[in-house]
Amino acid sequence: MKIHYSIFVTFLFVSMFSCKENDVQVENNGLVGKWKMIEFLYDPGDGSGKFQKASEGESSIVEFKANGDFKETKGLLYSSINSYTKYKILNDSKIELSGAPSSSAYPTHTWTYSNLTATTVILGFGCDESCAGKFIAIK
Repeated sequence: MKIHYSIFVTFLFVSMFSCKENDVQVENNGLVGKWKMIEFLYDPGDGSGKFQKASEGESSIVEFKANGDFKETKGLLYSSINSYTKYKILNDSKIELSGAPSSSAYPTHTWTYSNLTATTVILGFGCDESCAGKFIAIK
């Protein structure tokens, strides 16, 4: 019995300290929630692109709030300027981003979304060539 107890305590101890906050499964409500890019689509312009793992510098975080507010925090390799602060779902595959009402200098921009689940989504960034990111739900 002592051996089983010792194994159990050891297993419990290892489990407690091996989990990271990022390992906790989060579920978003449709698009509403916070999303982190884990892969990006690299396409040379001929449609043969493949998703590749995003480094911390390439990864961005987007947040869609229930009240229509939008926030994007880009990775360190990209400009942190974000002129879009609002979003509107146009249909089951398109989102329109816009600036605050006082910021009409920036035109609206359309993104696409697909493969939406409570834990993952693919967002297309509205580029001329193929560009998209695979995102996971985060806290």
